[in-house]
Amino acid sequence: MSAAPSIRELFESGYLSSLDLYLAETLQRITGEKDPLVELGAAVACRATTLGHVCADLESVVSSALPGKEDKPGDGPSWPEPGAWVAALHKSSLVSGGEKTSPLVLENDRRLYLGKYWDLQQRLVTEIEARIALPMAPPDEGLLREGVERFFDSSKDQPDWQKAAAVAALQNNFTVISGGPGTGKTTTVVKIIALLIEQSLKAGTPPPLIDLLAPTGKAAARLEESVRAAGSKLGLEDEVLSNIPLEGATLHRRLGYNPRGFGSFRHGKKDPLGADVVIIDEASMIDLSMMTRLFEAIPRSSRLILLGDEHQLASVEAGAILGDICNSEREAGWSPSFSDKLEKLTGHTYPAPISGDTFALTDCIVELKTSYRFDESSGIGKFARRVRDGEAGAALECLQAAEYKDISMLAPAEPEKLQEAIGKIILERYSSYFGENDPVARMEAFNSFRILCAHRQGPYGFHNLNRLVEATLETEGLLEFEGAWYHGRPIMITRNDYQLNLFNGDTGLIARDPSRGDALRAQFIDPEGRVRSFAPSRLPPHETSYAMTIHKSQGSEFDRVLVVLPNGPSALLSRELIYTAITRAKKEVLLLGSDETITSGIEKRIERASGLRDALWASG
Repeated sequence: MSAAPSIRELFESGYLSSLDLYLAETLQRITGEKDPLVELGAAVACRATTLGHVCADLESVVSSALPGKEDKPGDGPSWPEPGAWVAALHKSSLVSGGEKTSPLVLENDRRLYLGKYWDLQQRLVTEIEARIALPMAPPDEGLLREGVERFFDSSKDQPDWQKAAAVAALQNNFTVISGGPGTGKTTTVVKIIALLIEQSLKAGTPPPLIDLLAPTGKAAARLEESVRAAGSKLGLEDEVLSNIPLEGATLHRRLGYNPRGFGSFRHGKKDPLGADVVIIDEASMIDLSMMTRLFEAIPRSSRLILLGDEHQLASVEAGAILGDICNSEREAGWSPSFSDKLEKLTGHTYPAPISGDTFALTDCIVELKTSYRFDESSGIGKFARRVRDGEAGAALECLQAAEYKDISMLAPAEPEKLQEAIGKIILERYSSYFGENDPVARMEAFNSFRILCAHRQGPYGFHNLNRLVEATLETEGLLEFEGAWYHGRPIMITRNDYQLNLFNGDTGLIARDPSRGDALRAQFIDPEGRVRSFAPSRLPPHETSYAMTIHKSQGSEFDRVLVVLPNGPSALLSRELIYTAITRAKKEVLLLGSDETITSGIEKRIERASGLRDALWASG
């Protein structure tokens, strides 16, 4: 039998990072651990977290090819035999089964965690289960039934999933409302807020204190905008309307993040948030560490509502928490008792309830299934559904069909031909905003279109695409550089600045300000349409943003997008990446890429190793 590779060999091959190597060697040096299989386990567990996993799935590790041996298995090192590896881990003082604090935790002889991530996962499971088990005071069902009838369209013969979400949110103190683009998540949550306020007013109690939160400043601002717009259209009584929150905040800001305190937060278990209802948008972007902090900082008696799309990209950091909580592999439906309650309060009959055992989370999760943005005639909607379901062939047929005017495919281009391939689109979509004199109109015109890239670097990465756009616009005389700045330069903040109230993801434009002698200023528009102006030299770290990565685009919507995929194989391409990119558009998608690239991306699904799903859905 071939020997297992040493961590030094794996580091030199590029499989392990310097952090993975350092952690494993440090643990070995401090504890005197002699077994190289334990050292290998520590390095592999560390590597897993940098790739977005919560733990290392040892079965997946040993079934993968060693670096450099993908096409030539045979002599030389090979992954250890699973039984021998697990036996070595069990013998080590570095490893426990989670019953005590230890650097490594081995679960079910398969999942190997760094102790920190095991602790975070267990704390989150404890908080979710405790929250669900806590009984809530029942709502006034007569008032709720009347409110549901008033706020939601009652003319439909088909099940109304938004009504189901509203009932769930008023019955539970933890609710997840999942749904794709245009399914009305924000509209639904505004109606839920109004229903909660009405319940308080009738009971003679103070209206609930409500927090509107999101992972990024951009997502928080969009949530705030959506709540303002939806609230103004509902025809609410003044007393209800005046109690709807109109200000969103980032998770870090609301929890009181202290960048100088080693990443500490003011609010937590010992100093919880003083909110009765907490609504968090774009929950798919939240990683394990932040989700755990949130659950611990929100009193268990408070209502917590998560909004998101479980099919989107997960967080950049470790975990796919929304997906694990929703568990799309479970049997769809609710318990018989909750199904009966829905029929009674909404007047709709929903699909048959779950016939077997139900789980604690079953009645807390509602998926909005009707898209009000993309109907059956929409190519974007149809293509998105095909991508979501992994139907690569059907997705390509949709993309290539002449009948759909809102989605089309551009032939792939070699790097030297890229400007020629998209130059006309750049001029058509980006030239108009330069002519706008009003800052708000200028930002609206710019935000109507964006280029989304799978990569950061390389010829198809967003850095190169931004240079290409600038070169195209400069050639046409639309922009003129003044050092690093020019009138019309779009910028995205990449690091929070709490003093300036600028946050990661905020987008602004450099523009001449006539009131300041045509000096160049960085202008940002707040959700109320007010202009915030800064000297460019004061800005926190930022990037030019004609093009942006698909990851960065989460929480944004544009009328039109150009999605640029690499012309060849890419480890970054996945079903979730493509789905996230195309669902940023409301009116039109242009997808630059080959049939092979698109197909391989749709067929590859991101699987993040974690024990959270099993822990939450293990028993009825």
